[in-house]
Amino acid sequence: MLYNSKAYEAACDGYEELVPLMGHKPELLFEAGQCLGKTKRFAEANVLLKRAMLLSADPMIHYMAAKNEQAMENYEKAEKLLLHAIDILPERIYPYYLLAKLYAEPSFFQEDKFCDAANAVLEKEPKVASTAIKEMKTEVKKTLNNIRQNRN
Repeated sequence: MLYNSKAYEAACDGYEELVPLMGHKPELLFEAGQCLGKTKRFAEANVLLKRAMLLSADPMIHYMAAKNEQAMENYEKAEKLLLHAIDILPERIYPYYLLAKLYAEPSFFQEDKFCDAANAVLEKEPKVASTAIKEMKTEVKKTLNNIRQNRN
């Protein structure tokens, strides 16, 4: 309930009590990890998310761990997590979007890899069209255009 109402600090306290009792449930580890990430406790979050990865093949766990690694400027780890998530479900657009954002980071900028990830975002057909997919494609197009303009 605290997590759903975005009271992340309070929710983290509750999760700290639950993890020793229910740490075998990947859903709980994922929520606890997300909660820690929302409170900028990225390293702690990834300890739980890595544990969740051992219990579940849900690529969303990898996405969240990658975002945390990126926030800690561990770009290679973030890249590895996203590439593994793509191996799990290659038809998803979201991990390519996250990769494009990662490669567009000024501290980790890699134009060739960015272009590959951006093209995947722009060319893949979603299973279900959504506003989120449209927004991802729009953001990637804008970043791609900015990179092209800066090159000229």
